Amino acid sequence: MRQKVWFDYPVYDDEGNPIKDKYGKPKTELKQSKARVQFKSNIVKDAKGEERRTSVEIDLPVSFNPTVGASYEYTDINGNKVTGAIISKDEAINLAGTKVYYRTVYCDG
Repeated sequence: MRQKVWFDYPVYDDEGNPIKDKYGKPKTELKQSKARVQFKSNIVKDAKGEERRTSVEIDLPVSFNPTVGASYEYTDINGNKVTGAIISKDEAINLAGTKVYYRTVYCDG
C-alpha cells in the first residue's frame, strides 16, 4: 500500500455527539491513510440492498475504518484529483472469522 487517501471524519465533542456548524451540518476533518487504489468497475449491493455501480476500489489497512457515506479525496499518478463517497465496505478475514487482514471500500468516482 503505497498510495495515500484522505477521508472526511466527523468531529465529536467530549460526550460523543457530533459537533455542528451554524448551519446544522456536522463538522469534519480530513484523515490520511495508506491505501491501494484501483479504478475498477463493479456492481455492489449497499446496506439497503440496492445494486449500485462503483468505479473505484480502495484497500485500506485494518487500523483505518471509515463509515459508509464518508467522502474521500485521492490524487492519481497523473496528478488529477479524484473525489467521491463510499458506497459499500467489505473485509478480508481468516476462515475462523477472528482476524481482519484488510478492508476494501467501494466508491463512486
